[in-house]
Amino acid sequence: MQSRRDSRIESGAVRAALVADLAYSTVPTSIMGCTLVGIAVYTYLQTGLRLFLVTALCGGAASVARIVLMRFQARRTTRDALDQDDPRPWERAHAVLATIVALSVGVSAASMFRLHDLHLQMLATGLMFGYCSGIVVRVGIRPWIAIPTLLMAALPPIAAVASWNDPPHHITAAAFFVFLLGGFDSVRHVHRNAVWHVDMRLKMARLAQRDALTGLANRIGLRAAFRAIDAEAPVAVLCLDLDGFKPVNDRYGHAAGDVLLTMVAERLAALVPAEATVVRMGGDEFAVLLPGPRGPEAVAALARRIDARLREPFALPDATVTIGASVGHAAAARKPDDVEALLVQADEACYRAKSERDAGRRAVSVVLGDA
Repeated sequence: MQSRRDSRIESGAVRAALVADLAYSTVPTSIMGCTLVGIAVYTYLQTGLRLFLVTALCGGAASVARIVLMRFQARRTTRDALDQDDPRPWERAHAVLATIVALSVGVSAASMFRLHDLHLQMLATGLMFGYCSGIVVRVGIRPWIAIPTLLMAALPPIAAVASWNDPPHHITAAAFFVFLLGGFDSVRHVHRNAVWHVDMRLKMARLAQRDALTGLANRIGLRAAFRAIDAEAPVAVLCLDLDGFKPVNDRYGHAAGDVLLTMVAERLAALVPAEATVVRMGGDEFAVLLPGPRGPEAVAALARRIDARLREPFALPDATVTIGASVGHAAAARKPDDVEALLVQADEACYRAKSERDAGRRAVSVVLGDA
Protein backbone atom coordinates (compact mmCIF):
# COMPACT_ATOMS: atom_id res chain seq x y z
CA MET A 1 0.00 0.00 0.00
CA GLN A 2 1.22 3.47 -0.84
CA SER A 3 2.49 5.43 2.14
CA ARG A 4 1.66 9.06 2.71
CA ARG A 5 5.36 9.87 2.38
CA ASP A 6 5.34 8.50 -1.19
CA SER A 7 1.97 10.01 -2.09
CA ARG A 8 3.50 12.94 -3.94
CA ILE A 9 4.05 10.57 -6.85
CA GLU A 10 0.99 10.67 -9.09
CA SER A 11 -0.12 7.87 -11.35
CA GLY A 12 -1.93 8.75 -14.55
CA ALA A 13 -5.30 7.81 -13.08
CA VAL A 14 -4.67 9.85 -9.92
CA ARG A 15 -3.67 12.89 -11.95
CA ALA A 16 -6.78 12.57 -14.11
CA ALA A 17 -8.98 12.36 -11.02
CA LEU A 18 -7.34 15.39 -9.39
CA VAL A 19 -7.67 17.47 -12.56
CA ALA A 20 -11.30 16.39 -12.83
CA ASP A 21 -11.82 17.68 -9.29
CA LEU A 22 -10.96 21.21 -10.49
CA ALA A 23 -14.35 21.24 -12.20
CA TYR A 24 -16.16 21.37 -8.86
CA SER A 25 -15.18 24.82 -7.62
CA THR A 26 -17.84 26.96 -9.29
CA VAL A 27 -19.15 28.44 -6.04
CA PRO A 28 -15.79 29.71 -4.65
CA THR A 29 -14.78 30.85 -8.14
CA SER A 30 -18.02 32.82 -8.45
CA ILE A 31 -17.57 34.35 -5.00
CA MET A 32 -13.97 35.34 -5.71
CA GLY A 33 -14.83 36.77 -9.11
CA CYS A 34 -17.63 38.91 -7.70
CA THR A 35 -15.42 40.04 -4.80
CA LEU A 36 -12.59 41.06 -7.12
CA VAL A 37 -14.88 42.95 -9.48
CA GLY A 38 -16.72 44.63 -6.61
CA ILE A 39 -13.57 45.82 -4.82
CA ALA A 40 -11.87 46.92 -8.04
CA VAL A 41 -14.91 48.90 -9.22
CA TYR A 42 -15.35 50.47 -5.78
CA THR A 43 -11.67 51.50 -5.75
CA TYR A 44 -12.06 53.01 -9.22
CA LEU A 45 -15.05 55.05 -8.04
CA GLN A 46 -13.02 56.27 -5.06
CA THR A 47 -9.82 57.07 -6.94
CA GLY A 48 -10.71 57.46 -10.61
CA LEU A 49 -7.76 55.22 -11.59
CA ARG A 50 -8.67 53.26 -14.71
CA LEU A 51 -6.22 50.53 -13.79
CA PHE A 52 -8.86 49.12 -11.46
CA LEU A 53 -11.40 48.94 -14.29
CA VAL A 54 -8.86 46.91 -16.27
CA THR A 55 -8.27 44.48 -13.40
CA ALA A 56 -12.02 44.21 -12.81
CA LEU A 57 -12.61 43.44 -16.48
CA CYS A 58 -9.75 40.95 -16.80
CA GLY A 59 -10.37 39.19 -13.49
CA GLY A 60 -14.14 39.09 -13.98
CA ALA A 61 -13.89 37.78 -17.55
CA ALA A 62 -11.38 35.11 -16.53
CA SER A 63 -13.61 34.04 -13.63
CA VAL A 64 -16.62 33.71 -15.93
CA ALA A 65 -14.53 31.78 -18.46
CA ARG A 66 -13.32 29.45 -15.73
CA ILE A 67 -16.86 28.77 -14.54
CA VAL A 68 -17.86 27.90 -18.13
CA LEU A 69 -14.80 25.65 -18.35
CA MET A 70 -15.78 23.90 -15.12
CA ARG A 71 -19.33 23.29 -16.34
CA PHE A 72 -18.10 21.83 -19.60
CA GLN A 73 -15.42 19.76 -17.90
CA ALA A 74 -17.86 18.35 -15.34
CA ARG A 75 -19.96 16.94 -18.17
CA ARG A 76 -16.97 15.35 -19.88
CA THR A 77 -15.02 13.89 -16.96
CA THR A 78 -15.62 12.21 -13.64
CA ARG A 79 -13.65 12.06 -10.41
CA ASP A 80 -14.31 8.32 -10.08
CA ALA A 81 -13.35 7.02 -13.52
CA LEU A 82 -10.43 4.63 -13.64
CA ASP A 83 -9.66 5.38 -17.29
CA GLN A 84 -10.00 8.92 -18.60
CA ASP A 85 -8.77 10.93 -21.53
CA ASP A 86 -5.58 12.99 -21.28
CA PRO A 87 -6.22 15.55 -18.50
CA ARG A 88 -3.46 17.94 -19.59
CA PRO A 89 -5.62 20.16 -21.86
CA TRP A 90 -8.06 20.74 -18.99
CA GLU A 91 -5.21 21.44 -16.59
CA ARG A 92 -3.57 23.92 -18.93
CA ALA A 93 -6.85 25.76 -19.45
CA HIS A 94 -7.33 26.07 -15.68
CA ALA A 95 -3.75 27.30 -15.31
CA VAL A 96 -4.17 30.05 -17.92
CA LEU A 97 -7.42 31.37 -16.44
CA ALA A 98 -6.14 31.10 -12.85
CA THR A 99 -3.06 33.10 -13.89
CA ILE A 100 -5.20 35.93 -15.25
CA VAL A 101 -7.26 36.09 -12.06
CA ALA A 102 -4.13 35.93 -9.87
CA LEU A 103 -2.48 38.78 -11.75
CA SER A 104 -5.67 40.83 -11.48
CA VAL A 105 -5.76 40.26 -7.72
CA GLY A 106 -2.05 40.98 -7.32
CA VAL A 107 -2.10 44.18 -9.38
CA SER A 108 -5.27 45.44 -7.69
CA ALA A 109 -4.05 44.75 -4.16
CA ALA A 110 -0.57 46.17 -4.82
CA SER A 111 -2.02 49.36 -6.32
CA MET A 112 -4.38 49.75 -3.37
CA PHE A 113 -1.51 49.35 -0.90
CA ARG A 114 0.31 52.21 -2.63
CA LEU A 115 -2.61 54.57 -1.96
CA HIS A 116 -2.71 56.78 1.13
CA ASP A 117 -6.04 55.32 2.23
CA LEU A 118 -6.09 52.84 5.10
CA HIS A 119 -9.65 51.78 4.24
CA LEU A 120 -8.57 50.72 0.75
CA GLN A 121 -5.52 49.00 2.19
CA MET A 122 -7.83 47.06 4.48
CA LEU A 123 -9.89 45.99 1.45
CA ALA A 124 -6.67 44.97 -0.32
CA THR A 125 -5.73 42.78 2.63
CA GLY A 126 -9.09 41.04 2.53
CA LEU A 127 -8.89 40.58 -1.24
CA MET A 128 -5.41 39.06 -1.11
CA PHE A 129 -6.08 36.76 1.83
CA GLY A 130 -9.45 35.64 0.47
CA TYR A 131 -7.98 34.74 -2.88
CA CYS A 132 -4.90 33.00 -1.49
CA SER A 133 -6.87 30.93 1.02
CA GLY A 134 -9.21 29.80 -1.76
CA ILE A 135 -6.26 28.78 -3.91
CA VAL A 136 -4.75 26.71 -1.11
CA VAL A 137 -8.01 24.91 -0.34
CA ARG A 138 -9.43 24.34 -3.84
CA VAL A 139 -6.41 24.43 -6.18
CA GLY A 140 -3.80 23.01 -3.82
CA ILE A 141 -4.42 19.59 -5.40
CA ARG A 142 -2.50 20.93 -8.43
CA PRO A 143 0.64 22.53 -6.92
CA TRP A 144 2.10 23.67 -10.23
CA ILE A 145 -0.98 25.88 -10.63
CA ALA A 146 -1.39 26.83 -6.97
CA ILE A 147 2.19 27.92 -6.19
CA PRO A 148 2.62 30.31 -9.16
CA THR A 149 -0.81 31.86 -8.63
CA LEU A 150 -0.03 32.42 -4.94
CA LEU A 151 3.19 34.16 -5.93
CA MET A 152 1.47 36.33 -8.52
CA ALA A 153 -1.31 37.31 -6.14
CA ALA A 154 0.82 37.89 -3.02
CA LEU A 155 4.28 39.11 -4.02
CA PRO A 156 3.21 42.42 -5.66
CA PRO A 157 1.12 43.43 -2.60
CA ILE A 158 3.94 42.38 -0.25
CA ALA A 159 6.40 44.51 -2.20
CA ALA A 160 3.97 47.44 -2.17
CA VAL A 161 3.50 47.21 1.60
CA ALA A 162 7.25 46.88 2.17
CA SER A 163 7.89 50.02 0.12
CA TRP A 164 6.33 52.21 2.83
CA ASN A 165 8.90 53.82 5.08
CA ASP A 166 7.39 52.97 8.45
CA PRO A 167 7.69 50.02 10.86
CA PRO A 168 3.98 48.98 10.86
CA HIS A 169 4.02 48.46 7.09
CA HIS A 170 7.34 46.63 7.30
CA ILE A 171 5.97 44.33 9.99
CA THR A 172 2.84 43.78 7.90
CA ALA A 173 4.92 42.92 4.84
CA ALA A 174 6.99 40.46 6.87
CA ALA A 175 3.81 38.85 8.24
CA PHE A 176 2.37 38.58 4.72
CA PHE A 177 5.55 36.89 3.53
CA VAL A 178 5.52 34.39 6.40
CA PHE A 179 1.86 33.62 5.66
CA LEU A 180 2.81 33.06 2.02
CA LEU A 181 5.44 30.52 3.05
CA GLY A 182 2.83 28.85 5.22
CA GLY A 183 0.56 28.74 2.19
CA PHE A 184 3.22 26.84 0.25
CA ASP A 185 3.41 24.24 3.01
CA SER A 186 -0.38 23.99 3.08
CA VAL A 187 -0.42 23.37 -0.67
CA ARG A 188 2.11 20.58 -0.19
CA HIS A 189 -0.03 19.07 2.56
CA VAL A 190 -3.28 19.35 0.57
CA HIS A 191 -1.71 17.79 -2.51
CA ARG A 192 -0.05 14.94 -0.63
CA ASN A 193 -3.25 13.99 1.17
CA ALA A 194 -5.34 14.34 -1.99
CA VAL A 195 -3.01 12.00 -3.90
CA TRP A 196 -3.12 9.45 -1.08
CA HIS A 197 -6.91 9.51 -0.75
CA VAL A 198 -7.55 9.42 -4.50
CA ASP A 199 -5.08 6.58 -4.92
CA MET A 200 -6.85 4.59 -2.20
CA ARG A 201 -10.25 5.37 -3.73
CA LEU A 202 -9.15 4.19 -7.17
CA LYS A 203 -7.58 1.05 -5.73
CA MET A 204 -10.82 0.24 -3.92
CA ALA A 205 -12.74 0.87 -7.14
CA ARG A 206 -10.48 -1.56 -8.98
CA LEU A 207 -10.90 -4.17 -6.24
CA ALA A 208 -14.67 -3.75 -6.45
CA GLN A 209 -14.48 -4.62 -10.14
CA ARG A 210 -12.49 -7.83 -9.62
CA ASP A 211 -13.45 -11.34 -8.62
CA ALA A 212 -11.52 -12.16 -5.45
CA LEU A 213 -10.89 -15.81 -6.34
CA THR A 214 -9.84 -15.70 -9.99
CA GLY A 215 -8.70 -12.10 -10.41
CA LEU A 216 -11.01 -11.75 -13.40
CA ALA A 217 -13.48 -8.92 -13.79
CA ASN A 218 -16.81 -9.33 -12.02
CA ARG A 219 -20.20 -7.96 -13.09
CA ILE A 220 -19.21 -4.45 -11.99
CA GLY A 221 -15.99 -4.74 -13.98
CA LEU A 222 -17.94 -6.01 -16.98
CA ARG A 223 -20.18 -2.95 -16.95
CA ALA A 224 -17.17 -0.65 -16.57
CA ALA A 225 -15.43 -2.30 -19.54
CA PHE A 226 -18.64 -2.08 -21.56
CA ARG A 227 -19.00 1.64 -20.81
CA ALA A 228 -15.45 2.22 -22.06
CA ILE A 229 -16.27 0.83 -25.52
CA ASP A 230 -16.95 3.45 -28.19
CA ALA A 231 -20.67 4.00 -28.76
CA GLU A 232 -20.43 3.19 -32.47
CA ALA A 233 -18.21 0.13 -32.10
CA PRO A 234 -19.44 -3.42 -32.67
CA VAL A 235 -19.35 -5.71 -29.67
CA ALA A 236 -19.83 -9.40 -28.90
CA VAL A 237 -20.41 -11.36 -25.70
CA LEU A 238 -19.76 -15.03 -24.97
CA CYS A 239 -21.35 -16.81 -22.01
CA LEU A 240 -19.85 -20.02 -20.62
CA ASP A 241 -21.35 -22.51 -18.21
CA LEU A 242 -19.00 -25.20 -16.95
CA ASP A 243 -20.32 -28.74 -17.32
CA GLY A 244 -19.26 -31.20 -14.68
CA PHE A 245 -17.95 -28.69 -12.16
CA LYS A 246 -20.37 -29.61 -9.37
CA PRO A 247 -19.29 -33.28 -9.13
CA VAL A 248 -15.66 -32.17 -8.82
CA ASN A 249 -16.62 -29.70 -6.11
CA ASP A 250 -18.69 -32.31 -4.27
CA ARG A 251 -16.09 -35.08 -4.48
CA TYR A 252 -12.89 -33.20 -3.77
CA GLY A 253 -14.15 -30.27 -1.76
CA HIS A 254 -14.48 -26.55 -2.23
CA ALA A 255 -10.72 -26.00 -2.17
CA ALA A 256 -10.31 -28.21 -5.24
CA GLY A 257 -13.25 -26.46 -6.85
CA ASP A 258 -11.60 -23.10 -6.26
CA VAL A 259 -8.37 -24.34 -7.84
CA LEU A 260 -10.32 -25.59 -10.84
CA LEU A 261 -12.09 -22.25 -11.27
CA THR A 262 -8.74 -20.46 -11.12
CA MET A 263 -7.30 -22.75 -13.78
CA VAL A 264 -10.33 -22.20 -16.00
CA ALA A 265 -9.85 -18.45 -15.60
CA GLU A 266 -6.19 -18.74 -16.62
CA ARG A 267 -7.05 -20.71 -19.74
CA LEU A 268 -9.74 -18.25 -20.76
CA ALA A 269 -7.44 -15.26 -20.24
CA ALA A 270 -4.78 -16.92 -22.41
CA LEU A 271 -7.24 -17.65 -25.23
CA VAL A 272 -8.99 -14.33 -25.75
CA PRO A 273 -7.60 -11.25 -27.54
CA ALA A 274 -5.77 -8.63 -25.47
CA GLU A 275 -8.62 -6.12 -25.73
CA ALA A 276 -11.21 -8.63 -24.48
CA THR A 277 -12.49 -8.74 -20.91
CA VAL A 278 -12.93 -12.12 -19.22
CA VAL A 279 -15.55 -12.10 -16.49
CA ARG A 280 -16.54 -14.47 -13.75
CA MET A 281 -20.27 -13.95 -13.48
CA GLY A 282 -20.59 -16.11 -10.37
CA GLY A 283 -20.32 -19.77 -9.44
CA ASP A 284 -19.15 -21.71 -12.50
CA GLU A 285 -20.41 -19.16 -15.02
CA PHE A 286 -18.06 -16.98 -17.07
CA ALA A 287 -18.39 -14.42 -19.84
CA VAL A 288 -16.13 -12.76 -22.38
CA LEU A 289 -16.67 -9.22 -23.66
CA LEU A 290 -15.22 -8.69 -27.14
CA PRO A 291 -15.05 -5.09 -28.41
CA GLY A 292 -14.25 -4.17 -31.99
CA PRO A 293 -15.19 -5.48 -35.43
CA ARG A 294 -15.50 -9.27 -35.55
CA GLY A 295 -17.64 -11.31 -37.88
CA PRO A 296 -19.95 -14.07 -36.62
CA GLU A 297 -17.47 -16.65 -37.90
CA ALA A 298 -14.64 -15.21 -35.82
CA VAL A 299 -16.76 -15.15 -32.67
CA ALA A 300 -17.97 -18.69 -33.30
CA ALA A 301 -14.38 -19.82 -33.91
CA LEU A 302 -13.30 -18.35 -30.56
CA ALA A 303 -16.20 -20.14 -28.87
CA ARG A 304 -15.05 -23.44 -30.39
CA ARG A 305 -11.45 -22.85 -29.25
CA ILE A 306 -12.66 -22.13 -25.74
CA ASP A 307 -14.80 -25.26 -25.75
CA ALA A 308 -11.89 -27.39 -26.97
CA ARG A 309 -9.40 -25.90 -24.50
CA LEU A 310 -11.67 -26.41 -21.52
CA ARG A 311 -12.17 -30.07 -22.47
CA GLU A 312 -8.48 -30.72 -21.87
CA PRO A 313 -7.61 -32.29 -18.49
CA PHE A 314 -7.05 -30.12 -15.41
CA ALA A 315 -4.34 -31.26 -12.99
CA LEU A 316 -5.65 -30.62 -9.49
CA PRO A 317 -3.55 -31.31 -6.37
CA ASP A 318 -5.27 -34.68 -5.72
CA ALA A 319 -6.55 -35.68 -9.15
CA THR A 320 -6.68 -34.92 -12.83
CA VAL A 321 -10.19 -34.08 -13.95
CA THR A 322 -11.86 -33.45 -17.28
CA ILE A 323 -14.83 -31.14 -17.55
CA GLY A 324 -16.36 -29.16 -20.39
CA ALA A 325 -18.30 -26.03 -21.08
CA SER A 326 -21.40 -24.94 -22.91
CA VAL A 327 -20.72 -21.74 -24.82
CA GLY A 328 -23.20 -19.28 -26.29
CA HIS A 329 -22.52 -15.99 -27.97
CA ALA A 330 -24.30 -12.88 -29.20
CA ALA A 331 -23.06 -9.90 -31.20
CA ALA A 332 -24.23 -6.42 -32.15
CA ALA A 333 -23.02 -4.27 -35.05
CA ARG A 334 -23.29 -1.22 -32.78
CA LYS A 335 -22.89 -1.15 -29.01
CA PRO A 336 -26.32 -1.28 -27.34
CA ASP A 337 -27.25 0.97 -24.46
CA ASP A 338 -26.85 -1.80 -21.91
CA VAL A 339 -24.72 -4.92 -21.84
CA GLU A 340 -27.57 -6.89 -20.25
CA ALA A 341 -29.35 -7.25 -23.60
CA LEU A 342 -26.33 -9.02 -25.09
CA LEU A 343 -25.85 -11.10 -21.95
CA VAL A 344 -29.43 -12.36 -22.12
CA GLN A 345 -29.01 -13.37 -25.77
CA ALA A 346 -25.67 -15.06 -25.14
CA ASP A 347 -27.02 -16.83 -22.06
CA GLU A 348 -29.99 -18.14 -24.03
CA ALA A 349 -27.59 -19.41 -26.70
CA CYS A 350 -25.53 -21.06 -23.96
CA TYR A 351 -28.63 -22.76 -22.57
CA ARG A 352 -29.54 -24.07 -26.02
CA ALA A 353 -26.02 -25.41 -26.47
CA LYS A 354 -26.22 -27.20 -23.12
CA SER A 355 -29.63 -28.67 -23.97
CA GLU A 356 -28.36 -29.99 -27.30
CA ARG A 357 -25.43 -31.80 -25.71
CA ASP A 358 -25.71 -35.43 -24.79
CA ALA A 359 -25.55 -35.69 -21.00
CA GLY A 360 -22.98 -38.49 -21.26
CA ARG A 361 -20.53 -36.23 -23.03
CA ARG A 362 -20.59 -33.91 -20.03
CA ALA A 363 -19.71 -36.47 -17.39
CA VAL A 364 -16.64 -35.73 -15.31
CA SER A 365 -13.63 -37.88 -16.03
CA VAL A 366 -11.35 -38.32 -13.03
CA VAL A 367 -7.84 -39.78 -13.04
CA LEU A 368 -6.33 -40.12 -9.60
CA GLY A 369 -2.69 -39.25 -9.25
CA ASP A 370 -0.11 -36.92 -7.82
CA ALA A 371 -0.37 -34.29 -10.61
